[in-house]
Amino acid sequence: MHLFLRLRNASLRKRLLFANILMVIIPVFLLSILGAFLFIGLHVTGTAREGELALLWAKKGPAIPVTYAVNALRKVVDTRDTLREKDVIRFCRTLEDRNIYVTIYQNNQPLYTSAGKDSEEIKQTTLVQSNYSPAMMRWTEGTEDSFIFTYTSPTHDAAIYAIGQSPLISSLDERNTLLRNVLEILFFAILLLAILLIIWLGISLSHLLSRQILEPLAALRHASDEIRKGNFNAPLLVPTQDELGQTCRDFDAMRRELKTAREEQKRYEQNRKELIAGISHDLATPLTIVKGYASGLRDGIAKTPEKQQHYIDGIYTTACTMEHLVESLFLFSKLDLGRIPFTQENVLCYRYFEDFVQEKAPLLAAQGMTLRLVGTPTNTKISIDRLQFRRVLENLLSNSLKYKGDGPIDFTVALEETAHTIIIRCADTGQGVSTESLSKLFDSFYRTDAARTHVTKGSGLGLAIAKQIILSMHGTITASHTPGGGLTISITLPIVKEELISHETCTHH
Repeated sequence: MHLFLRLRNASLRKRLLFANILMVIIPVFLLSILGAFLFIGLHVTGTAREGELALLWAKKGPAIPVTYAVNALRKVVDTRDTLREKDVIRFCRTLEDRNIYVTIYQNNQPLYTSAGKDSEEIKQTTLVQSNYSPAMMRWTEGTEDSFIFTYTSPTHDAAIYAIGQSPLISSLDERNTLLRNVLEILFFAILLLAILLIIWLGISLSHLLSRQILEPLAALRHASDEIRKGNFNAPLLVPTQDELGQTCRDFDAMRRELKTAREEQKRYEQNRKELIAGISHDLATPLTIVKGYASGLRDGIAKTPEKQQHYIDGIYTTACTMEHLVESLFLFSKLDLGRIPFTQENVLCYRYFEDFVQEKAPLLAAQGMTLRLVGTPTNTKISIDRLQFRRVLENLLSNSLKYKGDGPIDFTVALEETAHTIIIRCADTGQGVSTESLSKLFDSFYRTDAARTHVTKGSGLGLAIAKQIILSMHGTITASHTPGGGLTISITLPIVKEELISHETCTHH
């Protein structure tokens, strides 16, 4: 099982190579085993198993070991200048085991003679029966199979004489026809089994590769069809770790990115529609006011100097509101496009808010707001753009003043330090917002005044601008209810580590 998993997770190139190697190695292996059994048997038994050899090479004539032995003796006497008994004794014993008696002469003297036999008698008998032929091997088939062999070397003074009774292969074949047929059937059965095994292996490997290649491709094709139809929610799950699996995982990652991009596009489109609607509404109202005042002046409705001055002041105030709206819209657009450069610098967090509160508290007290700072003085630093971050705090204070109601309001800036961040909680005790509005406060042109009748209370871009600024400083901003009533805006910014500060200082120097 582990081997199968490793093979399944191997690269496609390795699996194809492995399959091709198996399709070559296994047939060779089977045929090698078959041949090895045959040749090992021949090697072990030598020429002593003429019955088995006869079954393999059925041929009329002397037994194969006899033919092999006399030919070997001929080669020995032709190639050795000086014969020794040990050079010929092995082949002579092969003949003697089959009732063939041998004598070998060298320089007209007997070199070797079968035990219990007279060399001269063997020589004369073979010469007479061979009609004194210098080289002859003859066998006869009858009631007794006889064998005669004479050979005189043309290059050396040596001669071989052999005579006796030896069974012929044809007779062995006749006596062992059944055994030979059994061996033939067994051989062809093994060969057929090997062929079937090779075919099965080829089909199995082809099926395995097809399943591991075609199935991921089919899943990939199905996923691409779903994306083409606009369905980005169909995941592509392929468990393999090979090239196809990696390709499918990359495709699925692309699907998720396309899904995110499409959702972002829808959100931006919705924001754009809301932005256009908000601009249209917020510009229409002051334009109507300006038009009304201008018509009053033109038609002579404002006849007294005091009334004329009131109309002129109304036109100016409304124009200033429109100007502020256009400036906020322009700033939000540049922030959204990332076209406002930020000048980041490391500042002491507590000292920065301490200075801000001391500066703003007297001015806000005159407007009915009490501003105070809560936190422990530390040397913790944050990286901010002073100007843009001040714009965020002023937006929060301005919103609290607009929606404070008739009575006074408290605004508390609380600093809380964690291992890697500073949490700045700006909490007021004003009217607060509904729970449904909390998640929409940072959307462009969103106001809790659903009818958008109080244009003078703002354009709905203040918190959207604040969010863009905080995000550009790698922070986060959220809204929640203040315990006891009111609204709390929480800003989280990363702490600047001391080693990072030292590195930046060395870099600037």
